[in-house]
Amino acid sequence: MNKPALGAGNVDIDLDGETVVLRPSLMAAQAISRQSGGISSAVRAVGNFDFDVIVSVVTLGLGATGQEAKAIPEKVWRTGLTDLIGPVSTYLTIIANGGRPMSGGEEAADPQRKE
Repeated sequence: MNKPALGAGNVDIDLDGETVVLRPSLMAAQAISRQSGGISSAVRAVGNFDFDVIVSVVTLGLGATGQEAKAIPEKVWRTGLTDLIGPVSTYLTIIANGGRPMSGGEEAADPQRKE
């Protein structure tokens, strides 16, 4: 069995001029699902330009806490929702798939696969 590629489910986003990485995690998936009434509801809310949902997904995907988390809404505002819709939607699809990208079965890209 191939060793999983580290970070295969990570999603890079440009946030206020800085490239940051949304990392899929069980904690983020559970929190997003609970806050939004399910992952599919979060995807719809993101597609509807729901500022609060996008901020929440970005904050949880970054694992931001404290002062860093408090700065996220301003950074999302300055970035613009239209630039975040695509990558945030991709991230939500990945966490709905257990942290794995929908890559068509590349075993090496599966960060959840055990040797």
